[in-house]
Amino acid sequence: MLNKEPEFPIDFVVTWVNDADKEWQAEKNIYENEEDDDKSTSRFRDTGLFKYWFRSVELYTPWVNHIYLVTNGQVPEFLDLNNKKITVVNHREIMASDALPTFNSNAIEVNIDKILNLSENFVVFNDDMFINKPLYPSDFFNCAGLPKDTAGLNQIMPHENFDHIIANNISLINNEFNKKEVLRKHWQLFFNFKNGPVNIYTSLLYFFPRFSRLYDLHVAYSFKKSLFSDFMKKNNKQFLETTYNKFRSTNDISIWGVRYYQIVTGNISPRRYNFGKFYTFENSQQIIQDILKQKHHIIDINDTEISNYSEILNEITKVFDKKLSKKSLFEK
Repeated sequence: MLNKEPEFPIDFVVTWVNDADKEWQAEKNIYENEEDDDKSTSRFRDTGLFKYWFRSVELYTPWVNHIYLVTNGQVPEFLDLNNKKITVVNHREIMASDALPTFNSNAIEVNIDKILNLSENFVVFNDDMFINKPLYPSDFFNCAGLPKDTAGLNQIMPHENFDHIIANNISLINNEFNKKEVLRKHWQLFFNFKNGPVNIYTSLLYFFPRFSRLYDLHVAYSFKKSLFSDFMKKNNKQFLETTYNKFRSTNDISIWGVRYYQIVTGNISPRRYNFGKFYTFENSQQIIQDILKQKHHIIDINDTEISNYSEILNEITKVFDKKLSKKSLFEK
């Protein structure tokens, strides 16, 4: 018997910025002299691959209910706004006016649940997360509406400012939940055959008294709007601090905190740990092979500061154009 597919609407939310926009650059320069923690060029750079995101959505997830593109008002030149399946959401529609403009992806994402008409069940993508093979609603939610995810323990190994954000998220979880009770109540999620080698990490960290981190997979994450809003309301102080940080900061929280919240409350359904794969431009040959052979369902191609950036981008663009050559209905 075939597995049943969820019958409720599932929306996709994706964030995007055009760093080449002169007005955006001028506005950003006004605030760059302020004290902040992350203004790196690669965090804002538009690689030009975004059209392939839409092509992959049309080809591999034609069932998606609606796509919400969140921007500061910018619209990709290729996008057909007459397509009724797309809504461009301006930051000002979901964020406080005195928090704008913002150049902080965390600030934008923690306000995503405020999107007008957003479905209870939605998936959040960054513009560098590409669907790489056919997917079904059941890859993101089970029939009861629980988000598909992988529950596992991990530890924070401080290396960069981003690690502070992970620590902030997990601190909120430890403030509200007892690790021992969570693992006892939801052991089927934390020790599951779908978790694969993640079970080893969980076993090794099992007896530590508090959560040090949950296992992060760097893929598009599934959320329930009600749980998303609940987490932000419970942690309103941290939510507001993040919202008003112009650039990504060490005192931010992120939507990974919502994911942690869904996991420790048992509001997820297990999904295989190798559903997606995180790459950087330094892994260009692996990226190309993954696209061609469709090794993973979702691939995250993270931009990095490298000397041969243009050469690698050209190689990746060529393979995307080979695999996704047909213009989508989302394009003009």
